[in-house]
Amino acid sequence: MKKTFGVLLLGVLCGILIFHVIQDTKEKKADNQAAEEFLIDAAYETSIGSFAEGVSEGDIPPDFELKTLEGETVRLSDLNGKKVILNFWATWCPPCKAEMPHMQNFYEKKADKYEVEIVAVNLTSNERGSNIEKKVSDFIDEYKLSFPIPLDQSGDVWDKYKGIAIPTTYLIQSNGLVHKRIIGPMDEEMIERLVKEMK
Repeated sequence: MKKTFGVLLLGVLCGILIFHVIQDTKEKKADNQAAEEFLIDAAYETSIGSFAEGVSEGDIPPDFELKTLEGETVRLSDLNGKKVILNFWATWCPPCKAEMPHMQNFYEKKADKYEVEIVAVNLTSNERGSNIEKKVSDFIDEYKLSFPIPLDQSGDVWDKYKGIAIPTTYLIQSNGLVHKRIIGPMDEEMIERLVKEMK
């Protein structure tokens, strides 16, 4: 009886393990496909010239209102008069993963010193697979992110900024104008250097 129960239990556990491995493989495949589609779209849009047309240095960044996972509202206009690092990212993006620890470290140690806010908009509409909010939540937990992370569920904000590739970061001065647009990941040293340049 005990032997039969043990074999049955082992079979169930093996089945659960196989199910999770299959699910994980499907999600990784979906993430890779999303990354490829995003890069193909970016290459196409760059080739037709929209790269130069996006929000860039000297522009007034479009305002937006988005919700966080906790349901808190984030409005860019609420930060008028402050320096802002506005970042766009997704969970499947390897350069985003590389950049996030640097942003978090800067936020914890130097954001107050330089009187700068960080807002990292998740491109939720570009996430793939199931349980997207859980993916975002797990990413936030894994990287111990404590700055506001609003969700661009519809992709409207990304469209307003005419973004091409991620991560893309807009450094917004206290006068409300974009100081720099950075396409690609930043490290902590680069963030500090750029923030020092801002008014």
